[in-house]
Formats: sequence, C-alpha cells, structure tokens
Amino acid sequence: MPPDFLNNREDAILLWTVVILAYAVKKDIRGIGGSFLSILRSLMQFKLMLLFGSVLLYSAVVVYAANELGLWHTGALKATIYSVLGTALVLAGEAVTDGARSGRAFLRTVLRRVVAVTVLVGFLVNLYALPLGLELVGVPVVFLFAVMQVATQHDSSTPPLVRKFIDWVLVAVGAFYLGYSAIRVFGDLDGFLTRENAEDFLVGPALTLTLVPFLYAAALMSRREQQNLRKRFRARLDSPV
Repeated sequence: MPPDFLNNREDAILLWTVVILAYAVKKDIRGIGGSFLSILRSLMQFKLMLLFGSVLLYSAVVVYAANELGLWHTGALKATIYSVLGTALVLAGEAVTDGARSGRAFLRTVLRRVVAVTVLVGFLVNLYALPLGLELVGVPVVFLFAVMQVATQHDSSTPPLVRKFIDWVLVAVGAFYLGYSAIRVFGDLDGFLTRENAEDFLVGPALTLTLVPFLYAAALMSRREQQNLRKRFRARLDSPV
C-alpha cells in the first residue's frame, strides 16, 4: 500500500478488518458467504443502483469540474473518496426517506452537517495519527465502546452508571486524539497551514453543498412517488369489490 496514502490509523483499521474477516470466514464460511450474498442482492435492486450510481456520477462530474478550474488536486483524492462514500451516499439514502417526508427539514440537516463542529474535529483528529502500535490498540477500543454505546442506548436494563462510564471513555479517547492533534498543529503551524490540508478540510463541505440540488431532487421524486402510491392504494380501497 502506498505509505503516503494511508496513515497509521487507517493501516490499523485495515489490519483489524482483515483479521476479523479471516476469523469469521474460518469459523463459518457458509454463513458469511450467505450474508454477503444477501446484502449484495439487496444493493443490486434497480432503484438503489440508480440512486447510488447517480450520486457517484454527480460527484465525479463535480470533482472533474473543480479539477478543470484548478480548485481540486489529486492530493485531496483520499478526502474526496471518504466524503463520497461516507457522506454523499448516506445523504442520498436519507434524501429518499427523511427528505421525502420533509424536504426543508432534511435540507436543514444537510446544512447542519456541513457547518457542524464535527467537521473540524474529524479533520484535525484524522490529520495526525498515532504510532502504529498505539493505533492497533486504540482502534479496537474505540470500536468496542462505540458499539457498546449504541447497544446500551436501546437497552433499558443497562444501569445508568454503565452508560456514563462508556460515554466518558469515548469522550476521554476523543479528547486524547484531539489534544494530540492540537499539539502537532501548534508544534508545526507552517506545516499545517498548507494548500493540501486546506483542500482536505474543504473538500467534504464543498462536495456536500454542491450535492444539495441533487438531494433535493431525489427527495422530491421520492415524495411524489409515495404520494402516487398512496393515491393508488386509496383508489383500490374505494373501488367496489
């Protein structure tokens, strides 16, 4: 793998993913294969393929146009891929569900996501990774407690003290990563204030903003489709047997 493309945290995530998949395949290869095929069949539905394919094409056109205008360079490729896969596809899915119910509320959600402080925090935390040995320990810890946090939120039998402990662990780990990044930033401010870092920071919000017309159109089409389905359903109920 190119050393300048993946940082130590991403290397750790990749290594742990390979280990977990290898263990799962070894334990139950038929079950894993069947689950993978089920997910693949779900994703191969025409409407989903059309939606996600359109998002990818739309994003590619935006990136190409930005490159032609000198606003995007290949150094921002990783940030662009993360933005498309982690934000654009997710927002497209939400557009045809949440957006179909309330287009204005969905657009407010998109804008909040663009200007949220998590954009800045995520950028700083991911900019500077810890040594690989520490990341190999930190990545599974964060993943484990994040899963526990989600699970306990839907389990009323979990004692409040346990929930607070899980939350505090995640807050402490996040503060540690953010503090480490801040030290690195102020220790080499000139190295931080570069065009490459500026592109990495701006590519996510910029792509999300340019995606707003597409998301609005997808939400509008989904809402109209649902309205037509309701009309046909009501017509069948009102028609004499």
